[in-house]
Amino acid sequence: MVKQSAPEQLIPKRLSRATPMGLVAASRFPLGDRKTMANGIRALDADIVLGSLAPVAYKPVKVCGVELKLEPLSPALGTVVHGIDLDRDLGQAKMVQFLRELWLERRVIMFRDQQHLTRDGLIQFAECFGELGAHHGERDHIPSGLQTPEGYPDVLPIQSGEKHPGAASEWHSDATWSSRPPMGSVLICREAPPIGGDTNFCDGYGLWEGVRDETKERIQGLKAIHVGQPHHAMDGRLPMATHPVARTHPETGKTVLFVNRVFTRRFAKEHGMDEAVTQSLLQELFANIGRPEITCRFRWGPGSVAMWDNRAVQHCATADFWPHRRLMERVTILDSDVERRTPYLAD
Repeated sequence: MVKQSAPEQLIPKRLSRATPMGLVAASRFPLGDRKTMANGIRALDADIVLGSLAPVAYKPVKVCGVELKLEPLSPALGTVVHGIDLDRDLGQAKMVQFLRELWLERRVIMFRDQQHLTRDGLIQFAECFGELGAHHGERDHIPSGLQTPEGYPDVLPIQSGEKHPGAASEWHSDATWSSRPPMGSVLICREAPPIGGDTNFCDGYGLWEGVRDETKERIQGLKAIHVGQPHHAMDGRLPMATHPVARTHPETGKTVLFVNRVFTRRFAKEHGMDEAVTQSLLQELFANIGRPEITCRFRWGPGSVAMWDNRAVQHCATADFWPHRRLMERVTILDSDVERRTPYLAD
């Protein structure tokens, strides 16, 4: 069973304008209480029709007899793979190999019209590329209190709506608070808002290339402390891990800038940095995160799927869809090669 809604009396009468969700809602319909705003926004969106009017560029390829169309979302990263059935077309090793190579090259690949993919099918798809992890990765630290569907402890529902707005709207890589952050994640959309709620991805290779040469030299040997949020605690213990600021991707050999605004708090004590120096350097490293030239944006629809390389991208949700519902389910993939799971910087 999934987590039940909070009692009606606990729902605030106003949506906080201090949050991205509340800010967008107030700009769209600023009058009235929470219910009036919700009804007003729904009326604004009532006539929206799901469809595609934009020009689409794609590369046609044929793999294992399946005609595919590869739609790049941006020059930097992200490709939508059209024409594949994830429940039917992964029986041949060459198709899995093709998708894995595309994933490593483009960092995040997406699929549409997979509404028929059950939770079992989602898990089977993930297991084509690695080992199924707990809903946040390694099984040595599984956050307490996060409710999962009955019989599917590794499937994490991510839902938002009128009564309980929320979205992971800050740039991050998943579970960097773990000593061995997950290799990748697979997210499927079960219910999409008529407009908004997109997910954005940022290229970790591009972030590294954007660092000044003198700063690259300075951070080559640095390590940073990553700390989980309160909802990541297990039995009251908040997770914490130390990782190199620049890491080597274990499959491509490229360098990734491996810090993020959500979990990276400070540098390792051994570096002896005071607070002012720490914050100045962190802000410099964070400066290019989300820069349009090294990002792509994915519009969700029911049955849309995204699989991203957690070692090479950061991501964030766009918190702009209140009061509409957005229901997603996520599974996490661990590298089958245990030796590659711990972040490192090659000499």
